[in-house]
Amino acid sequence: MATLPAGTDTARSPDLYTAMKAEIVSLRLAPGTQLQEVALGQRFGVSRTPVREALQGLLHDGLVERFGRFYRVIRMTEAEIRDFCELREALECMAVGLAVEREPGCTTVLERLIAQQETAFAQGDLDAFHALDGAFHLRIGQGAGNAALLRQMEMLHDKATLVRAMEGSRPHWAGRVVAEHCRILDAMRRREADIAAAEMRYHIRSVVMLRPRQAPLPSPEDGPEASPEGTLQASGAVHPGLP
Repeated sequence: MATLPAGTDTARSPDLYTAMKAEIVSLRLAPGTQLQEVALGQRFGVSRTPVREALQGLLHDGLVERFGRFYRVIRMTEAEIRDFCELREALECMAVGLAVEREPGCTTVLERLIAQQETAFAQGDLDAFHALDGAFHLRIGQGAGNAALLRQMEMLHDKATLVRAMEGSRPHWAGRVVAEHCRILDAMRRREADIAAAEMRYHIRSVVMLRPRQAPLPSPEDGPEASPEGTLQASGAVHPGLP
């Protein structure tokens, strides 16, 4: 579990935000986990002020949500994942087509990222695998040569990382990711923008097509005790079923 260096609360606040974000997008803080200011302050050794600031930043990023009097790690419904993937599809299919036209040389970097992904998975380093997955997509966004498009992709980056981590329960998931990245890369090398966009479309749509169904979510009116994932305690453990 991430720990923070000694220092003032003001200095620690950005570090706390970064540490909590890393825990969320890696699923070490499971979707639906309640986040209470007092418990977080005790866990990280800070007052409630930097905890509140970090939670507000994560709320702005769409990684946590208000749940009655508390916060909780976002748990995306099937409809929300579908909507998110449709938005990614529109942006990234445009990006890959533009990248083929404007920076064909970016394929050298993409090939290296795929090789690093394969190595990370072989070593069991899923955090690195997910980070390289995101880097692959953002590098295509950079190759598009459109600053506004890249900003939109960067805004979705953290939630995309979370969705990728949620995909990890799918059978042969990592092999599919690498194979789909390779097909996108091959089309880009051939300078076939339409084919590259079609491969990207399939790659993003497969998140929705192959996802297992979720159990229904409790509503905020049900109260914190209705959350099936549990509550974050001061020790950092997630205890299922505790109020």
